[in-house]
Amino acid sequence: MRFKAFVTDIFMIYTPLLYIMTYIVLGSAQSFRENQSAIFICIFLYGFISSAFFAAKSQTPGYRYMGLILQTKDNKNPTLLLALLRFFIWLLSMSLLIGLLFPFFHPQKITLHDLICRTKVLKNS
Repeated sequence: MRFKAFVTDIFMIYTPLLYIMTYIVLGSAQSFRENQSAIFICIFLYGFISSAFFAAKSQTPGYRYMGLILQTKDNKNPTLLLALLRFFIWLLSMSLLIGLLFPFFHPQKITLHDLICRTKVLKNS
């Protein structure tokens, strides 16, 4: 369910950012591929927007579609700062592949970024 939510968020949040940056701001795909700062800006904006969704409503559009919510261990909405930290830990752990493998070895099957940030993903009732 989390993977489906992630794919939904990629299509609803990240893809429009890439399109705007590529064709409206830079003017061509070639310019986008050559501009590393544009790629970084898109990743940062995606992280900020998804973190803002988590801070405001505990859900991104993908989480809402899949009926999931993100909360802290004490059942509160995460703050914007905590959600941003969670995103950057996710980004780092996925780039090192430990984030992909971690849930398979953890007894409670939680992700590394949720463990570090003390958050949990729940099925919305």
